[in-house]
Amino acid sequence: MGNYSGVNGLQLNPSSMTGSKPYLDINLIALDIFLQNNFIYMDKNEYHLFNFQLPSHKEQYGTESRNFYVYNNKSLRDLYLQFRVNGPGAMLVYGNSAFAISTDVRSVFSGKNVPYEIANFAYLGLNYVPQHNIEYKDIIPFKMGELTWAEVGLSYAYTFRARNLEKITAGITIRRLFGYSGFYAKVNNVDYVVPNDSTINVHNLNAQIGYSVPINYNNDGGTNGKVFSGHGFSGDVGITYTHLSGVYSEDYFNTLCSQAYNDYLYRIGVALIDIGAIRFNTHSATYSINNKSSYWNDVDWFHFKSIQQLMDTVSYKFYGNNQASYQGNSFYMWLPSALSIQFDYHYFKRWYVNASFIYGFDLSPASVSRPSEISISPRYESRGLEVDFPVSLYDWNKLRVGLSLRYYYLTIGTEKLGEFFRISNFTGLDFYVALHFFIDKGDCPKGKQKGCQEIDYRLKSSYN
Repeated sequence: MGNYSGVNGLQLNPSSMTGSKPYLDINLIALDIFLQNNFIYMDKNEYHLFNFQLPSHKEQYGTESRNFYVYNNKSLRDLYLQFRVNGPGAMLVYGNSAFAISTDVRSVFSGKNVPYEIANFAYLGLNYVPQHNIEYKDIIPFKMGELTWAEVGLSYAYTFRARNLEKITAGITIRRLFGYSGFYAKVNNVDYVVPNDSTINVHNLNAQIGYSVPINYNNDGGTNGKVFSGHGFSGDVGITYTHLSGVYSEDYFNTLCSQAYNDYLYRIGVALIDIGAIRFNTHSATYSINNKSSYWNDVDWFHFKSIQQLMDTVSYKFYGNNQASYQGNSFYMWLPSALSIQFDYHYFKRWYVNASFIYGFDLSPASVSRPSEISISPRYESRGLEVDFPVSLYDWNKLRVGLSLRYYYLTIGTEKLGEFFRISNFTGLDFYVALHFFIDKGDCPKGKQKGCQEIDYRLKSSYN
């Protein structure tokens, strides 16, 4: 979120480009790994990230051992997993305009509002005796989604108003998407009982599912022979208001490096990000169960040899026909859309304070869901060194403290510093690293003309 974020700053707001201190930024590679859940955990005394070994706990019910503990509460369960690689990209600022090209590979898995007892059955198995012979009526919709894709983006920003102590910039990013895999499942409501470890009595179910994954649906191995089975578009759009610390000076430059940087007192940005979808229309399938009941006995004897066999069985159990739940071979999978708001205050010399708000929202039941987040990040920023101390509230209820360090062109950081020092139980992790090269505005080699500011230009024009 700083003035040296370059191409990677586009992830929050495409209009941020013109206000950067570098006029040229070339991203070589950036990597982000993020995981957070409120269901399972490792005790803080049983793990060490630098010598990571999964513990093993004996289970009270059944014969299996488990690696994680389960939180003993009735809260709805949420999960968010992201793996992101920002590939080669570049940003160029040219006066009031800025241009960028970016490449990314992203994979996201999310679970939202999953009832606690369904999560327990999924992890501990149907032999979890404390939940037997209880009728569960889950009327709050819950969903899961997965999306893996590559994208190529073009960005443009323009300062359309610059006067006295203020300037306003708008920006847009358009991306071409290439879908590798997509999956969604939404349950609108379900009413069921588990009498024992081999029986499920579903009184009513209303649910939809769709998938396009790179495996053969008719056997338990092999691929479908396609790298990308879906394509689509997405876009970001944003605007930034900047209150300058001095009167705006338009830079009349004759070399890119001679552009002037206008310092600011504060700036406010608002953007909509990841608005778009991928249409999977090859090697895809969708199914629906509309208010149907089913009695599954001896469910522990089912050993499915393929995805197609599983879906045929589900359809037969609810409809008496193995094709009745099938809806079609095409669906749109939507990206983790969000509203992004940023506020950056230049406190003193090289010291700044940034506040950001990200509100995730779903544009369709067939989507991956981005969690919301509020953060405050004091930072020290210079060309050769940047230190950020982000304090954030994740998904409205989880407080996190992080640390980020940039030494010239290399950045390493985390938003979950406590997991590295075993301050809290292990419920997830966050780690990112970036390597990018940049050249500052005004950083010209000796002998290159520096250009002239607006006042110099006017004086020369009136004199002539």
